[in-house]
Amino acid sequence: MGKKTVLIFLVPFLLYWHWFEPYAKKNQEGIKAYNEKEYKKALTQFLSAKGIKPDLDELKSNTASTLYKLDKYKEALEEFSKIGLDKTEICKSDFFYNLGNNFFKLNQYEKALESYKKSLILNPDDIDAKKNYELTLKKINEKKNKKNKDNKSNQDKQKREQDQENKNKHKNIMQYLNQNEKKQMKKKKRAIVRVKREKDW
Repeated sequence: MGKKTVLIFLVPFLLYWHWFEPYAKKNQEGIKAYNEKEYKKALTQFLSAKGIKPDLDELKSNTASTLYKLDKYKEALEEFSKIGLDKTEICKSDFFYNLGNNFFKLNQYEKALESYKKSLILNPDDIDAKKNYELTLKKINEKKNKKNKDNKSNQDKQKREQDQENKNKHKNIMQYLNQNEKKQMKKKKRAIVRVKREKDW
């Protein structure tokens, strides 16, 4: 009977162990604020927890996710890059999914696509990752098409400019030749007039 009593008292203690760890308490408060969409408050809690346990990957991931929600994509990316994937306990497919979202918001579509691909390899049933993969692929194709269109437009513009330049060159040459021809014609007329005068004399 003595053993059962100890177990009953230990269970509540084990369930609420995090309240005795300051970083864990701050992390829980951050998660609560995050779930209530109070992202600034959540970030404050996660950063406080990180001040106590700076090497904990879960805190880095929570901080990065909150920075993402606050539209601080570069800072979130920095935080994601600090996570050591080889020894972390966080879900790797979720990590790559979040990383992909971050790259997407920074218009780094190729990196986003690669992250979604890694997420799908780890969890092929993730519908959100599939949708984002397809959307990113579409963005990359649009970007390529726009680039090709811009290149063609630039080539057409350069060709028009070259044609205009050639036209102007030819126009200048023709003007010069026409002026020269007029001068020559005047000289010929003068020469003809002189000859006629000499004959009359």
